[in-house]
Amino acid sequence: MATRNAFRSFRNLLVAFTVLGLLTTACKKSGSGGSDVDPRDQYVGTYVGGYQTSFTVGGVESAPESGTATISITKGSSPREIYIDVSIPRPQPLKVTAQLDDTGNKFTVIDRSQDQMAVLNKTFTGDFNANGVFEQNQVVITATTETVQGGRISRFESITGTKR
Repeated sequence: MATRNAFRSFRNLLVAFTVLGLLTTACKKSGSGGSDVDPRDQYVGTYVGGYQTSFTVGGVESAPESGTATISITKGSSPREIYIDVSIPRPQPLKVTAQLDDTGNKFTVIDRSQDQMAVLNKTFTGDFNANGVFEQNQVVITATTETVQGGRISRFESITGTKR
């Protein structure tokens, strides 16, 4: 009887260690080998939508211009970079590199600080700033360009698209 109880206790102990071992080694540990999913993959593609541009010259805002836009997103050379190529009418093409922030769905343009804008049949160069967000297969980009050449001149652009 004592041998049977000892065997049963040993068997229960062996089963417990086996189950415990399987539970602790069956899951992939964070940061350990294997291929992690690149968060940029979900954003890569072509987005079709529209744009709206307005100018402010000397405190007077122009009527907004609007039209269709095509936005191409590809992976950049660094892990958090994306390349953005927007086809809308403007003096200088909007081909930029952006960096995703820690949330993974917001980005800021990092490779352009100056841009050109055509106002009143003249071309002006101004300080450029752009950022955007990805949400539910859509992208929204906002960009501003400002200068004080002959008075304050600014351009505001809003570009949106839905992934094809």
